[in-house]
Amino acid sequence: LEFLKKKPAGQPFCFWFGAHEPHRPYQFGSGMSVGRKSTAQIDRVPAHWPDTATVRNDLLDYALEVEYFDQQLGRMLDLLQQAGELENTIVLVTSDNGMPFPRAKGTTYELSLHMPLAIRWPAGIVQPGRTVEDYVSFIDIAPTLLDVAGLSAATVGMEPPQGRSLGSIRSE
Repeated sequence: LEFLKKKPAGQPFCFWFGAHEPHRPYQFGSGMSVGRKSTAQIDRVPAHWPDTATVRNDLLDYALEVEYFDQQLGRMLDLLQQAGELENTIVLVTSDNGMPFPRAKGTTYELSLHMPLAIRWPAGIVQPGRTVEDYVSFIDIAPTLLDVAGLSAATVGMEPPQGRSLGSIRSE
């Protein structure tokens, strides 16, 4: 809110929000006590983890942290809407490195490589609301933002990026 109040009217802006959630440590049992969830609501535990009450509680605690992040994101979107900035603002949401669980964060297993990425930009996304299954990487974010801003890496003093603009992804 303070950022939006202080930014010059009618000027492009960039705001980076890096949340602590869902990074560890968690308060053990918070998924049940604060999140009001039950371990019975977990439909499956990945086969490479033991299906125990401790693991199920850890999953619920992680889910509570993700839900808290989602609430913060919702508040930011509401503030952008109230400021009249939402419809022409690119909102990019992703995870940085996977769940902090064995065979996930910091590994080359699926749970580390398959992370969320959602992009919202009503004024510029072709066919919004679709799911794209293309393989993308963090190295594609800078080329994408340069592309939609109509800039090149050379124009802004960057070395040529390794990635590709996600603007090239088209629906079938």
